[in-house]
Amino acid sequence: MSRSEAVHDGTSFRGGPLIPILFFITPLLTGIVPRLGPLLLVILALVLTVAALRRGLPWRALLESNPAMTALAAVAAYAMLSAIWAAEPGEALSKGGILLAGALAVFAAASAIHSLDGTQKRRAALAFVAGALCAALFVTVEIATAGVLTRTAMNAIPVLRPDNLKRVWIVDGRVADIGLAEFNQHVAMVAFQLWPGLLALSTWPDPRRTLLSLLFVVALAVPIGLSQHDSSQIGLAASLLILPLAWFNARAVIRGLALVWCLSFALVLPLDVLAYKAELHLANWLPKSARARIIIWEYTVERVLERPLLGVGADSTPGAKADAPKRPEQPEGFVQPRTTGHHAHNIFLQSWYELGLVGAVLMAIAGAAVILRMLLLPRLAQPYAAAAFTLLAVIAAFAWGMWQTWLMSAIGLLALYLLMAASLYQTPERENLATQTPPLRSR
Repeated sequence: MSRSEAVHDGTSFRGGPLIPILFFITPLLTGIVPRLGPLLLVILALVLTVAALRRGLPWRALLESNPAMTALAAVAAYAMLSAIWAAEPGEALSKGGILLAGALAVFAAASAIHSLDGTQKRRAALAFVAGALCAALFVTVEIATAGVLTRTAMNAIPVLRPDNLKRVWIVDGRVADIGLAEFNQHVAMVAFQLWPGLLALSTWPDPRRTLLSLLFVVALAVPIGLSQHDSSQIGLAASLLILPLAWFNARAVIRGLALVWCLSFALVLPLDVLAYKAELHLANWLPKSARARIIIWEYTVERVLERPLLGVGADSTPGAKADAPKRPEQPEGFVQPRTTGHHAHNIFLQSWYELGLVGAVLMAIAGAAVILRMLLLPRLAQPYAAAAFTLLAVIAAFAWGMWQTWLMSAIGLLALYLLMAASLYQTPERENLATQTPPLRSR
């Protein structure tokens, strides 16, 4: 075999075995330490990209333009542009740059996945399933024992203790207890791994497929159910509803998701006001966190109307809050003061407040473009992608700020997990083998 042939089939790339290893340690380590997500995303994308280049894939093919990439680049560019008027110019510039770099890295890695041979893909998918199971086991143990492993590590290495001790109790200089909410990020990371893992397992032959899929669902659902992260629990329930619908008609469901995504930007302002006027923030039957969200949302809507076109700048909610002329009020019965908080806990509302009408339109277009790209996946992979996006969208609608780097990297990793698993359906044999996998096939 000539050197050029060896390069083309990838045997000369010594980093090739790294791909299955990375697909094992990435879900595992992000489940243990979610804030490692950005670093692991960079490493995984770099290894995939270099492997593709060494196999002979032209570098231009890695970043071939498409509507989704263009739309995400437009959002990132506008976020960086908002540094001109942002309350926190440095944050706007850096977060826009991170979004742009992350999007390009994910699209390049996605193109690289298609250049891998079948053996690498199968090993990477199997490694991912194993890593996700280990991550779920870790999170389950931590939730069941009030963080026994984390407490042990913090007591042995004090530098590991978080700066914010809101959910960490220290007695006599030692970490004595950790609140369950401290593991919400870990739970979300495990939740993001559910549907890619099931997609990978769906390519296995019967009878192992059914049993392993059931065990995988149970293993990942247990920590989600035991946790205090309502958003992951609601997202899991919503995605379980979407999956059978997508099995019946994936194209219609995916197009429906794109429509709902866009409508969410149009309706978020009036819906938040209606929830406040209905006094849901005073309803004792709602969790305290939900009542706090409603207060934050209504107050943020008021601030949106002050700068509706351009917003206050990307990731500038904390800066705008600090510049407020007077202390926030907390009327009787309110679980928290009327304030924007550090972020809106809602990607749709945060887009309006920080990026204005221009940014909300760009975000709607970018999201819809990404959703519609799911139609390019093998048809049997589309229902799993639709379920994964549903879970992600619910979490983004109720949980963290949209510019948190660990969350942005988690979304990028979710895309790569899905694409690796979906790539197993690219051969005719796999397509025929899995035709009977779901009870109702997508059309």
